[in-house]
Amino acid sequence: MNPELQKLFHRFGVSPDRIRLIHPYSVAAPQEIAYPEALKEFVDSHAPFLLTVGLLEPEYDLTMQIDVLGRIRDRHPKAGLLIAGAGSLEASLRRHIQSKPYADHVLLWGDLPHPLTLRAIAECDLLLRTSLYDGDSIAVREALGLGTPVIATDNGMRPADVQLIPPSNPEALSAAIEDYLSSGGSERRRPEPDDRNIKTVFELYQELASST
Repeated sequence: MNPELQKLFHRFGVSPDRIRLIHPYSVAAPQEIAYPEALKEFVDSHAPFLLTVGLLEPEYDLTMQIDVLGRIRDRHPKAGLLIAGAGSLEASLRRHIQSKPYADHVLLWGDLPHPLTLRAIAECDLLLRTSLYDGDSIAVREALGLGTPVIATDNGMRPADVQLIPPSNPEALSAAIEDYLSSGGSERRRPEPDDRNIKTVFELYQELASST
């Protein structure tokens, strides 16, 4: 789904004529589906509204995001962070959140249905994607497809328009968030729908069928 992965398979010895670049799907507009009341209250009462979507696992460095929110709230006292996802660190993350004086402004929700996740991505001010290592994140792709700005750890294969930061660097994350907020945010521009991936998949199936 990106040129970097093409090069990786080539280094593994796969012949170039057996590698296809199939671009990610085009994200549909989020459905008009209501938030649960507690989630609605959190979203409505925080600005900026920061969001992270992913697994609650060590590789996503979520304690750094929680810590950095304290710095952001020094200048933006209504800032809040919503963490959507599930995983093995749920209990320890909840304890970490509760240790903060701003615990009420971090909401670890758990898993969200996909339509609600897309709505949250479309409505948040920034999507955060920190990681110690990562693949080509679906959440990042969805955010860009919905016109939502993204700050993410540089993993060598992020899409264009993502604001990149080094791994495990709270100062860089704080500075990137602050720079975005201080500039008033960028104009939201949702890309034109792009269904070329469907055409590419169909052509690949035709090629496979004709070779049998």
